[in-house]
Amino acid sequence: MRQPIDLDYFSKAIVGIASPVLGVITSLQEQIEWTLRVSSLVVGLLVGLMSLISMVKKLRRR
Repeated sequence: MRQPIDLDYFSKAIVGIASPVLGVITSLQEQIEWTLRVSSLVVGLLVGLMSLISMVKKLRRR
């Protein structure tokens, strides 16, 4: 027969796993923000470049 789930043990395990993860994320927050900003800038530049290329191709067809 299976033992019932011990909610106290389960909650301690979740907190024990989440605490170090939150600590790492907090300490690396500046680097993560910088990476997200740069990657969004690169994606925006790529989209703009692709739009420019498609507009030039359309103008050359005429």
